[in-house]
Amino acid sequence: MHLKVPVKEAMKKEVITVDVETPIKDVARIMEENKIGSVIVMGEKNPKGIITSEDIVFKHVAEGRGEKASDIMTEKLITIGPDMTLERASELMAEKHIKKLPVLQLGKIIGIITASDISRIEPQLYENLLETMKMGGKREKTNERGFVECEQCGNYSDNVSEVNGRMICVECAEANEPE
Repeated sequence: MHLKVPVKEAMKKEVITVDVETPIKDVARIMEENKIGSVIVMGEKNPKGIITSEDIVFKHVAEGRGEKASDIMTEKLITIGPDMTLERASELMAEKHIKKLPVLQLGKIIGIITASDISRIEPQLYENLLETMKMGGKREKTNERGFVECEQCGNYSDNVSEVNGRMICVECAEANEPE
């Protein structure tokens, strides 16, 4: 049984940010000094992206791309709210193949949750996250009682089967059978 721990109870509240114009060398130094694996890239008031240590290695060092933060940041920032559960954060990370989620409230960054934060609080969720990432992010949608969501009608059932690559409840499977 998973505890329904909200993200706000496990997130790091101190989020290190840099400006879009910050030189990549400075970004790397900031990450090293703070012993962190990512920074949020800010525009005038709002977050514009994220830079991870992998971005620096692969985009800047390996590809020789850019001189400033905006040149290598990942612009499509995937975020989560503070009241979402760690379970949902874990699902989102697996689905999007990411290890860090900025936490936003009313458009402002109030924290960041990482895969290691989740492993510290709920080790089983972390194991599930890793397994799901290995499977390419495909995971059945389940509710807290273990019922699986039917991909046709959206209802949860404890009796689903795979039909043409989709998880379908018995009722929908029977309705689709040729007479």
